[in-house]
Parts: sequence; structure tokens; C-alpha cells
Amino acid sequence: MSKSRILNKILLGVGLVTALSACGTGQYQMMRQNQADLDDAVVTAKVKDSLSKDPVLKKYAIDVTTISGEVILRGRVDSLEDVYRAARIVNEIEGVQFLFNDLAEKR
Repeated sequence: MSKSRILNKILLGVGLVTALSACGTGQYQMMRQNQADLDDAVVTAKVKDSLSKDPVLKKYAIDVTTISGEVILRGRVDSLEDVYRAARIVNEIEGVQFLFNDLAEKR
């Protein structure tokens, strides 16, 4: 077998390995993103559940969004005390990395 044919086979093999490893990396990243989305959904559910069980906060329509463990609360509550109450509850929930409390006091 000539040197050029051997070199071509080696290059073809290297190219094939590179292409297959890139596919694997894409699948791994997609699996990680899916897991992150699932984790965020679990955190959102825990937050909503905790807020709905609180005797003071359950009457409010509080929107909860979670992105990469960062929770965003939006809505209107009766007092500044209720804003702080929601923050205390959410910050105790496992999986919450950061809280952006955008709750506003009704005027």
C-alpha cells in the first residue's frame, strides 16, 4: 500500500472520530440543558407550592419564573411586609440560587 493511501486512511479516520465526538458533545449539552430545564421546573413548582400554602400569600397571584436556579417573583401584594415574607419563604427552598423579587406593593 502506498504512503498516500495510508495517509488518506489516517486522515479519514481522524475526520470520522472528530465528527463523531462533536455529535456526542452536542447530545451531552442537550442532555444537560434538558436536566437544567427539569431542575428549573422543579424549583418553580416548589416555590409556587410554598407560596400557595402560606396563609398570607396564598391570596395573591404571584408569577414565578426560574432560569438556571434564579427565581423571579412578579406581582402585587398588599404590603412591603408581604414582599419580605415571600422572599424569606423562597430563599429557604432547596435549589434556589438567587432571588429577584419584583413584587410590588399595591397603592
